[in-house]
Parts: sequence; C-alpha cells; structure tokens
Amino acid sequence: MWKKFQKNIIAGIIFLLPAIATIYVIQFLFGLIDAFLGSFITDLLKALNIITTEDGRIYFLGVYTPFSERLLGIGFILTIPLITWVGAMRIQGKGVRIWGTIDRSFRKIPIANSIYTSVEQVIHAFAQERSSFKNVVLVEYPRKGLYTVGFQTGESRGEVQRVTSKGCINIFLPTTPNPTSGWLVLVPRDEVILLDMSVEQGLKFIISGGVVVPPDPGSISEEIETDIDEKNMIVRVRSRRKGENNE
Repeated sequence: MWKKFQKNIIAGIIFLLPAIATIYVIQFLFGLIDAFLGSFITDLLKALNIITTEDGRIYFLGVYTPFSERLLGIGFILTIPLITWVGAMRIQGKGVRIWGTIDRSFRKIPIANSIYTSVEQVIHAFAQERSSFKNVVLVEYPRKGLYTVGFQTGESRGEVQRVTSKGCINIFLPTTPNPTSGWLVLVPRDEVILLDMSVEQGLKFIISGGVVVPPDPGSISEEIETDIDEKNMIVRVRSRRKGENNE
C-alpha cells in the first residue's frame, strides 16, 4: 500500500512539475518586472497629477482603483515597448558603446558573470546557431555502434571533397549541456541518418542531456480511412498508424 502511494505521488509530481514550474517562473518574472518599474511609473504619474491617492487608495484620472501601493501590471505592460525599443536600437547598430559597457560590467561581477555567460550561451544557441543548422542527424561516432546527435551545417566542398573522393556532409557535434561548444566532423553522405525532429527539438534534447525526448512523428502519425457501406447507408471511419498493413 505504501509503495503504491509513493509510486502515485511521484508520478503526480513528475506530471505536474512542468506546469507548476512554468507558473512559478511567470509569476516571479511578472512580480519582479512590475515591482521594478511599477513603483517608479506610479510615482511619475502622481507627480503629473494623473493619479491621486485618497484614504490609501489610488485614483486614476479620478476613477477609483483597488490598488494602494502602485497600479498593478502597468510596469509589466510598459516593459514591452521598452524591450522593443532596445531591440530596435541593437538591430540598427545604435548605442554600441552603452551596450558594450553593460556587457562588460556584468562579465566583471564575480558571481553574476557565470550566470550571465550561461544564459547568453543558451540564448545564442537557440537564436543564432539555429539558423546555421539545416537538419538534425545521427552519426555513428566516436565508433561503430554508438550514435551521436548532430546538426548538418553544409556540404563538404573544395579540397576536402577532392581528397576524400566521397560526398561528405559537414556535421557539428555539440556538447551537453552547452551546445555552443563542440567539434566538426565530415561524414560520408551514406553514413548520415537524417532525423525528422526540428532543430529546436534537437537543441532541447541535447541541452537536457536526453531527458527531453522529442516525439517520434513516424510512430504517432495516423492516417484516416473511410469505408462506405452503400447498402446499409453506413460510413465507417477508422485510423491506423502509417506503415500498418490492412488485413
């Protein structure tokens, strides 16, 4: 009885943990961002006489609000145009000196630099290197019988193509859990196994150390078949997995 209870509670935790963690992170970020800008914007609106306080309550343009310390959510909402403005500045190449100073400052802080660098590497893997990867592949590496997940970056040409006398593919083999580092291998085309998973799924698979396994579209895809019985005016609809024989 106790073992069954343990098994059920562990299964429940595993199932609910991703949703709980997601809600917690969203709530934490909302509270952090809103508290950071919300109080400042509320004080600014007070100075402009846009909002007033009476009996510990905030009135926005004379309209009663249920808030007492700040206008809840206004800091988070105004963060969106702020982030958009920063992104536009970066894309246009403006404020290079300011962004460089901010970057160097975070890298010099003893503990924060490791967090800053790690987050930067993960974002770099998803946002930039993703565009360089064409397909997710499997190669037998470092020896026959062992498979490694990699990304196709292109086809071997020039001197490499001439020396090998084979049609080779450039494969980047990333490391776990940091996919920004790795090494390049040139593999003959007939020894490369192309996978159906997307680059994003491949990156998640590598970063998680194989914990996050992408679904197999070949095993879950189904085909819908219809069988019309004209005599009895019945239409039968059934689904079957691709590759399943009709017998």
